[in-house]
Amino acid sequence: MNESSRVTILTGAGLCKDAGLPTSIELAQKLQDTLLQVSAGSSQRSGAQECERAKLHLATFRFLNGGIRFQQGILGNDPDQAVNIEQIAVAAEELQRRSQNPLSPYASGWHDRIVELERLSPDLLSTFTDFIYSQLDRWLTLTDANISNLHYIRNLFEVCNDGFGVDVFSLNYDLCIETAISQYVKKGFSNGFTEGGGWEPETLKNDSAIRLFKLHGSLDWVEDQAYGLCSLQYPRHKQAENIEGDNVRPLLIFGTAHKLSPREPFLSMTYSFAQQVLNTTILAIIGYSFGDEYVNQIIRQGIEKNSKLRVLVVGPTAKYQVENVPFLQGRNPRVTDLNKKADEALTKGEFLKMLRALLARASNEEPFTEPNP
Repeated sequence: MNESSRVTILTGAGLCKDAGLPTSIELAQKLQDTLLQVSAGSSQRSGAQECERAKLHLATFRFLNGGIRFQQGILGNDPDQAVNIEQIAVAAEELQRRSQNPLSPYASGWHDRIVELERLSPDLLSTFTDFIYSQLDRWLTLTDANISNLHYIRNLFEVCNDGFGVDVFSLNYDLCIETAISQYVKKGFSNGFTEGGGWEPETLKNDSAIRLFKLHGSLDWVEDQAYGLCSLQYPRHKQAENIEGDNVRPLLIFGTAHKLSPREPFLSMTYSFAQQVLNTTILAIIGYSFGDEYVNQIIRQGIEKNSKLRVLVVGPTAKYQVENVPFLQGRNPRVTDLNKKADEALTKGEFLKMLRALLARASNEEPFTEPNP
């Protein structure tokens, strides 16, 4: 199956929001609420030590939240716009390794508040990010109600019945897409992991009807000292029972402008996305807010260099995005929008209808030759 026989789909948090999972903004609120509960002793797990640690983590959250908003104001953006979990986590990680920043030798000091907090707990930023990772699995675990709501995601793959392959590049950590495929699509899929060998990127080069690339990692991925990169669920590694445990941290990265990771499996998946956008005829973008700069640059380069590429943006603010994201502006008819929530667009068949129309045009029309703006 060549690239012209495959459809590329990029999905963000908006795809799974309709199944009842929290968005990255809602995860930041959950983090704050959880820290408030533990620090007040209202959590069942709140011992004296946990309460004191949570108080420091809450102070850290508030400091980081304020700093992010202040920077937005400096940049001329609205400082009242909601802060998401990735912004909080990345700020903590960057501050944790601030001494390695090339600009560090030229800074006379750091904010008094972070120095004060670290004086109280030298490993504060490390334990703060560990706490975020420890909660993500709980916040993003699918319940029976979530799973029953996932049926609309199967419609992402309806085009497989027309003889096309589907490559999904997901920015989500949750297991919504894998679960929906297993429950409702009843097809096998490749994601680069195997039961016996763990991470085997060569398997992503096969002609599976469905290939799944999780650009920012997954809740069921781990890096084990003995077995390397493994998946604990899709597919379940044959040694999973020897790997699982309370201290196992999921293999994730938080996606912002500077978080393009040079390590596996992220490097291979990002490279695959870049190559796919340069060669495919259709890129459908569903539930993505265009907040990750490196992802945006890959899409922009694809539009500029791939004269065959047509882009479909799906979401409740898709029309606004097409009109206001610089590299999408003025690209009609190359860039079109479907201004609907993911579940509505998929359930009512509008997504499939537009996708089929774009595929028909791509097979019959010459490549676009309009000059770049």
